[in-house]
Amino acid sequence: MRGIIRFGLKNFYMKLTQNKSNQNFSFPPQKEFKRVVKRARTSHRRSNFLLPSDANELDKAKYKLCKDILRYKHQNKLNTENIAQQLELSIPKTEHILYSHINKLHLDELINYANKLHLSFEVKINANYGQTSPEAY
Repeated sequence: MRGIIRFGLKNFYMKLTQNKSNQNFSFPPQKEFKRVVKRARTSHRRSNFLLPSDANELDKAKYKLCKDILRYKHQNKLNTENIAQQLELSIPKTEHILYSHINKLHLDELINYANKLHLSFEVKINANYGQTSPEAY
């Protein structure tokens, strides 16, 4: 399905740009792709953070806990103010969690917030070659 959508968008893009010139285009243009990735990585307060494909284990664990808290919010049909009250946080801090701004959060505080909501999760620390890799399940 995803390939079909991508193929359809490429054809649409080629038709739009065909009238301008007969150059070979790639979809999306590399400059545009880099711009979108840069913008997604420097998200604003109310935009979701894009986890990079090369994220370390700590960031993956924080991201997973943020998504678990967001899932709890949706399953219980809570608004941001309700979840902020339950976590005893300000609205901006709650939005950092709900929009997965992991660069502004610490793993230990996310664990505490998940505990306040009585979420079940597991954090494993694997020692590979002397390095620690926390993972949230």
